[in-house]
Amino acid sequence: MPGKIRQELTSMSKYETWFNQGVTLQDEKNYTEALTCFQNAIDIKPDFIPAWVYKGICLEQLKRYEAAIDCYNKAIQINPDVADLWYNKGTTYCTMRRYNDALSCFERVLNIEPDNAMAQTSRSLILATPEIFKINPLRSNPNDGNTDESSEEVEIPIEREIRRQISTSLWQSSENELMEE
Repeated sequence: MPGKIRQELTSMSKYETWFNQGVTLQDEKNYTEALTCFQNAIDIKPDFIPAWVYKGICLEQLKRYEAAIDCYNKAIQINPDVADLWYNKGTTYCTMRRYNDALSCFERVLNIEPDNAMAQTSRSLILATPEIFKINPLRSNPNDGNTDESSEEVEIPIEREIRRQISTSLWQSSENELMEE
């Protein structure tokens, strides 16, 4: 086997090994160690979208939402035409109560996949709640130092297992592309 091909196969197995170990740790709710594994997979193969997605999901579990958004943005930079990436980003924005940003993401999903039921439902839930645009997360007013206690909190549930299934099918798709090359 020529050296370059052997090196590529060795590299592929290393990033896959790190990714699989990260998935196992994530399943065990060991998110900090899983993050390290996903980052190791990314260091080996920076364009491996599933590692970015799973890293984002781990960061969400650790309530590091901005960092999760950064992971989804990186995956979107790699391939902006994957509806699931926009959906994950949109659901994270929902968790952050940034509904206008979430709507933009769900619109993007629907531009890519007009029949995407999850994006249609998420978008409809936001739009069906007119007061949602008046709702802000609890935060301090920098001018008076007081917290706005009048803000309501509305959450749209995010099904993690569905997102995981999406990411897994995305990984399988990228593996099939590698085999075709």
